[in-house]
Amino acid sequence: MLLLWTVNRGFHHELESLDRLRHVPFVRDLKYTSVQEGRDPGYDGKLEITTPHGRFQLLLKAKRSYLSHSTVSQLLGWLNHLRTDRTQGVILLARHIPRQAAQALIEAKVNFMDDAGNIHLELGDAYNWTAIGLPAPEPVSERRPASPAQLQLLFQFVTYPESVNWPVRRLESAAGISKSKAAQARRQMVAEGLLTRAGRRYHLGPISLMADRLIFGYAQVLRPTLTLGTFRPAEKTTESFVSRLRMNVLPGVQYSLTGSPAADLLQHFYRAPEVTLFLKPSSPAIAQQLRLLPDREGPITILSAFGDLVFWEEREHQMLAPPWLIYAELLNSKDPRAHEAAQEFRSKFLAW
Repeated sequence: MLLLWTVNRGFHHELESLDRLRHVPFVRDLKYTSVQEGRDPGYDGKLEITTPHGRFQLLLKAKRSYLSHSTVSQLLGWLNHLRTDRTQGVILLARHIPRQAAQALIEAKVNFMDDAGNIHLELGDAYNWTAIGLPAPEPVSERRPASPAQLQLLFQFVTYPESVNWPVRRLESAAGISKSKAAQARRQMVAEGLLTRAGRRYHLGPISLMADRLIFGYAQVLRPTLTLGTFRPAEKTTESFVSRLRMNVLPGVQYSLTGSPAADLLQHFYRAPEVTLFLKPSSPAIAQQLRLLPDREGPITILSAFGDLVFWEEREHQMLAPPWLIYAELLNSKDPRAHEAAQEFRSKFLAW
């Protein structure tokens, strides 16, 4: 059985949420074991549930973002990638699971429980307990949302872990933020547990905490601030546009592919017709020179390149964004196949 764990506060609150499972009549005992530090097997711990007629083993996946429609799609894509043993079940712990999301999870045979008391727990053929439709609890004090500068710096740190100890003047050009914002963001990360500090040295915190911050922050905060717009190319296909871009890049213009086309060049697992690229400089005039026409439904999205970080590595004569940005862009897609591809991509390129 697999446990997906979505919470929005610290470890002690997570244990309190997990303890609510003890109120289910057929749950006799719970035993949780965390994943060994330094490993990223795709889940965050193991849970054993004892019932009157036996024990059920669960894997535990920790997420700390709110459960939106896109989050449900991402979780199901991740599950399709991970669920190789068809005898395994799934359970999700969340802050709140709306009725529509609950129905989708039940249909997908995903168990769940949230802070409000919504629950669906089915263990084998003997045990089934369901209650949905309870409203979200009143919010408690939340952490300050991440700023674009903090997210840019965090993408820098997970891409180049040694850069956590770089001087701020070097982080300025790498992450595309000012020296003062780099210093402030690093202090904030220490306060929130994303970084730890021993003497003058910094170290990255738990991968699950950083991954959730990156994925949620990219979709909700960073990407909207970077988006110049969506466009359609002069060519009939995006592949033809990308080929032209590779052969005839404008003088003084830099670009890097992210999302589906970048993942395809690295892994050849999934390719969508949409293309997202970082561009420097990023302006409507440059887009016009690239023979791109503004189109709300266009298949090409241009993002402003925010630092040296986005120009990661060249593959097949195409510059690519770093893997964590590629992964976040895949999860931002509305296509469930992109979410499944994201999990395949993470298992190969984002091992911690």
